[in-house]
Amino acid sequence: MQPDDDSKIEVEDSVISGDIHQSGDVHHNHYTEQSITGIPESIIIDPNTGLPQNVIIIQQPSSASKVVGILVIIWGVLNLGGEAISISDTLAIGGFFLAISGVNVLVSGGYIAGGVMMTNYSKKGVQICLLMVIISAILSVASLALFPEILDSAVDDGDLTEDEAEALEGFSGAMVGIGVATAVICNGICGLIVAIPLMVSNNGLDDSSLIG
Repeated sequence: MQPDDDSKIEVEDSVISGDIHQSGDVHHNHYTEQSITGIPESIIIDPNTGLPQNVIIIQQPSSASKVVGILVIIWGVLNLGGEAISISDTLAIGGFFLAISGVNVLVSGGYIAGGVMMTNYSKKGVQICLLMVIISAILSVASLALFPEILDSAVDDGDLTEDEAEALEGFSGAMVGIGVATAVICNGICGLIVAIPLMVSNNGLDDSSLIG
């Protein structure tokens, strides 16, 4: 028995109007939508995201750069405060220690500048802070190497007697070794913290660089 023309028209109208019918064939990841021209269009769904393929997902950048940048700024300010408090002692000792103090002030300023740049998602800011960490490590090792001169200065100022200075000199090698190891470890940890934005996916950092 052949279906009449009216039944054919009803079936076609129901399909175009969007009525859902079950059939033996199962089609996955396809939907139909009515276009402006009235012709149904097929939308392919991405199986990985469950969204149409033409949908672009925009993720917010990680806040790691901002957080680490703020911490670096605080660290630089604290270093400047420490140099300001000890300025009188540094001036009294003078010489190489005064030069180290001056470099520490510049390094603290570099931390602050780099931290501000990091809060603005600048890769150059991260590189500046890493450079400051390296300079700080070198200054720490250089200061420990001058430990014998510090003892002599303490004896001249009357802060230590000669017997006390000689007793300390006996342990100077171990003290310098421990101090160097501590400085390297501490600055290494600081370097890892500063480098966190570089290791985080979707860090949002720009393409600026100190190199090239």
